[in-house]
Amino acid sequence: MNSMDSIKSDPKEFNRLVTLQTDGPLSNAQYILFIARVMEKLHSRIPREDCDLSKVPAPVEYREERFDNVNHKRAVLFLLSNGCEWAIKNGNGCTMCGHLAKQTRSLAPLNADDLISQFMGEFGRIDFDQAPILNLYNNGSFFNEREIPERARIRMLKEICNNKSIKMLVVESRPEFVTENLMEQTKALLPDVHVEVAMGLETMDDKKRMISVNKGFTLKQYDRAIQIIRKCHLYPRSYVLLKPPFFNENEGIEEAIKTTKHAFEIGATTVSLEACTCQKYTLTEYLANSGLYRMPRLWSIIEVIKRTHRLGNLIVGLFQFFPSPDNVPYNCSKCSDRVLEALKDYNRTLRIERLEDLDCTCKQHWSDELLHDHETYEQRLGTFVRRVLDDEMLNS
Repeated sequence: MNSMDSIKSDPKEFNRLVTLQTDGPLSNAQYILFIARVMEKLHSRIPREDCDLSKVPAPVEYREERFDNVNHKRAVLFLLSNGCEWAIKNGNGCTMCGHLAKQTRSLAPLNADDLISQFMGEFGRIDFDQAPILNLYNNGSFFNEREIPERARIRMLKEICNNKSIKMLVVESRPEFVTENLMEQTKALLPDVHVEVAMGLETMDDKKRMISVNKGFTLKQYDRAIQIIRKCHLYPRSYVLLKPPFFNENEGIEEAIKTTKHAFEIGATTVSLEACTCQKYTLTEYLANSGLYRMPRLWSIIEVIKRTHRLGNLIVGLFQFFPSPDNVPYNCSKCSDRVLEALKDYNRTLRIERLEDLDCTCKQHWSDELLHDHETYEQRLGTFVRRVLDDEMLNS
């Protein structure tokens, strides 16, 4: 057994290795393994629940999105599944994602009939004349047949095709499940629907995507998936994460801008700017509770929009996840509600004018912060590692 194998099989061996390395930072691979171990511990705290696989975990939610220059209602349908395979079997999931807490987390194969029952039960209640956009989420990868069996996926897509009021469908996937065969099949099943396949690029920096987000794929893999989606006449949607763990506010802004530019350049139809939130049983929650992370400011969202909105169809995710976050981006008690309303209005219109002339005394504090946090990314990682090794609860 080599040293990396021993680290994977024995967390105590990894802790020993970390404590011995007092002369410098860890390697990238060691950080990745360390964070995966922490995520595994955090996920082990999720309480077990009895799940009825024939029913969805939450009612359909109604939100808004602009499509074909018109603001529409959109129906968001959540399916109950085992959860994202990346979170339950491989890398222990993305550092900011708490979706796993409301999935079964079972390794047993899903029954296609259960998923079809869930879908049909909610699909029939939606008035698509009033809400012609459908977001169909399984809190994982729609095209991973170990999460959504082929028979269930095809049945759902056929039902969507049969409803002529549906103008647009959004599903999500990791890039490794985006293949020409599946994209061509989806296009054939939905020839007249605008289908967006959403993927979380988060940051274009491979090292920081692996460490800060624990994403488990490279920019090259992501870019290849974008090209496959476009080749098959579907539409790529990119999620860009504002201020991942271990980023300061200014780094978060600049990286989100670079990543948004790359996403549009490589062929994304839509970029959804997702400011980091705090969900239960996640690394972001652990860091926030330890005083090592703070949610981004709403001013930072506006700064990214102002510097990238001309590049393409840029929308803002407004922290509406399932399960809901405990903490979300904010400014101060005097202006946060007003700024959030302006962001909602921007999404309805995609007009940057909706974000002009916003001000508050806290905006100057935000500007000052951008200039005065000089701790490096590596220093923040080192502080985190020391905090974890001192945490008796995580090391028990």
